[in-house]
Amino acid sequence: MANRKFIFCDICNPQGVRIPEQRRASKRDVREGRRVTDGRMWFDGKIDEAVANHGWLVSKEGQHVCPYCRSRVEEAEQGSD
Repeated sequence: MANRKFIFCDICNPQGVRIPEQRRASKRDVREGRRVTDGRMWFDGKIDEAVANHGWLVSKEGQHVCPYCRSRVEEAEQGSD
């Protein structure tokens, strides 16, 4: 049996909340792993897969950042250069 890995967005889900029963249906929204109730993001898989195929980012500080928070992090990093 394979080990399951969950990656949580350190910006919108720093507490690592994952309640799959409350995920939005893919027909309504493509935000896989995002909870209906509060918008917290998580990914079911390895970080390499999340980064390569699903738009996640590992920041300079080592934070896992979902695709929806990524633009804010990239803007902040560009502004600090």
